[in-house]
Amino acid sequence: MDARPPVPRAELAWILLLLFSFAFHLILVSRRTGVTIDEPAHLLSANLYWQGKDTLDPGDMPPAIKIVGGWVPAFFFMLPIPYDRPDIMAVNHEWDISLAMMDRLKNRRDIERLFFYSRLPLIVFPLGCCLLLWWWGRQLFSPTAGLLMALAFSLSPSVLGHGYLFKNDLAASLSFLLFWWRCWAFWRNPRLVNSAWLGAALLFALMSKFSLYVLLPLAPAIVLARYLTLRPVPRKRIAAALALVLVIPYAGIVASWQFKVNRPSAQELSAISGDPAVPSALSAAFRSLRWLPTPPRIRNGIVSLLRSNATDGSVYFRGQILPGGHPLYFLTALALKIPTVLLLLIVTGFGLAISAHLNRLRPATDLFWLLPPLIYLTLASFSSLQMGVRLVLPTRAFLVMFTGFTLEWLRRRRAFPIVAPLLFLWLSVRVLPQFPHYISFFNMWAGGPDNGLSWLSDSNLDWGQDLPELARWMGSRPNEQLRLAYFGTDNPFAYIPDTRMELLAPPWSAELVHGQTRLQPGPGLYAISATLLTGHLFAPEFRDYFTFFRQRRPIAKAGYSIFIFQIDPSP
Repeated sequence: MDARPPVPRAELAWILLLLFSFAFHLILVSRRTGVTIDEPAHLLSANLYWQGKDTLDPGDMPPAIKIVGGWVPAFFFMLPIPYDRPDIMAVNHEWDISLAMMDRLKNRRDIERLFFYSRLPLIVFPLGCCLLLWWWGRQLFSPTAGLLMALAFSLSPSVLGHGYLFKNDLAASLSFLLFWWRCWAFWRNPRLVNSAWLGAALLFALMSKFSLYVLLPLAPAIVLARYLTLRPVPRKRIAAALALVLVIPYAGIVASWQFKVNRPSAQELSAISGDPAVPSALSAAFRSLRWLPTPPRIRNGIVSLLRSNATDGSVYFRGQILPGGHPLYFLTALALKIPTVLLLLIVTGFGLAISAHLNRLRPATDLFWLLPPLIYLTLASFSSLQMGVRLVLPTRAFLVMFTGFTLEWLRRRRAFPIVAPLLFLWLSVRVLPQFPHYISFFNMWAGGPDNGLSWLSDSNLDWGQDLPELARWMGSRPNEQLRLAYFGTDNPFAYIPDTRMELLAPPWSAELVHGQTRLQPGPGLYAISATLLTGHLFAPEFRDYFTFFRQRRPIAKAGYSIFIFQIDPSP
């Protein structure tokens, strides 16, 4: 880190206390939250990564979370991978194989232990975000503002809901923040050591999320632009700095993908060039690097991401099903899922930031943290991949940084010792009672999590996480029989025995529901996952399959994501 005066002991004690409390909170939430829909597949591929066998399709997860968390299942658990089922293994897809693996985990305690301990190493990513926010915030504003920014981040429901999951959203958040911090530090002090740090930050970003490969050309461009502003232009240093910022990521990527590299064949390059989902500029980049050995899973992963983005998938937004998404989806999701007081601090800070820069009261280097979240949100808003606010979590730390302007403005007022504690008490009172259901958090403007489904679905509310809550609810009704339509990849029978529960197949295909386009349920007790109720993930002819339940008020909810209905016999 850049040389700075020593951090006072009191400040260091406060940030360490905050990190400890944040980590403890995440551990408690992880203990209470069930398995989410993506986790079994990622856990399986991470386990295979540590065994040198990570070859399953679709290969859409870079190795950062596999390295950080995959050693737990690999060394401390024996995953029941269905090697004795050649029909499943021949598919070579991590989703199919992980579903078969979960079917073999019959004991609820085994599932909870496996995922709880495998999740623990991943809390390093939200903790890293919190620490970096404090460190960068104290340099941009003041030590007090830095500490309060870190506190605000640790009380963000989306961070608390996703910060421990076996998923790469928080890894991408930390790497995105770290990359722009190193860009800021390099621009302020363009030494070779800072270009090496920038190369390391770029490597981490490339290991975290395929969409962050957009940063690959930015790092050398920033290095070149900075040196061209110096007089005289240090030509030798430019060459050395560019080498560091490119060679470090390349060497690290090759190593992190376990040295499984090759050069793209003419047939592969031809297929990429002919793929309408791949931009011509990227096709040209692939062709220009055909002499450079690269991991084939990177090339496949990037192309797979582009194909997914080119698909006009249906999105549930404000109670409607929209093909291809909506440009206001993520802005609306942020407005509804950020606590009101934090949202007010962010919006006020945004206004103060504009005013400060129009009046030239702030340095131009602020652009290294003001622009990245705006650009990221803009690009995401015109993407068809709109499955939840978690997809723009890399912007969350930057949005919290806007509060630095507000907090610093307040700090100069006499009322600060009263106003600041009241604001953060308000934030705590709105967030902490949601424990442990932070995934489903909606603020008071949205009407709270009970009204969340009238606005958004998917991982904003229901990511398959509430089977343990359903089991607790059923435990209070020992004589009830349940019919369950579940959206997720956990094993429901590990929580509720088959003697008390029947699974209802969602209409993923006509064969599963025998051609019925609408379910006509008989009397009994039903539990339906919220994401299935909306119907937006089904083929158009099946979107009203659960309309019978959509028109009724549930008698209860498991968490906020599984709706429970009692259908009485007709008179």
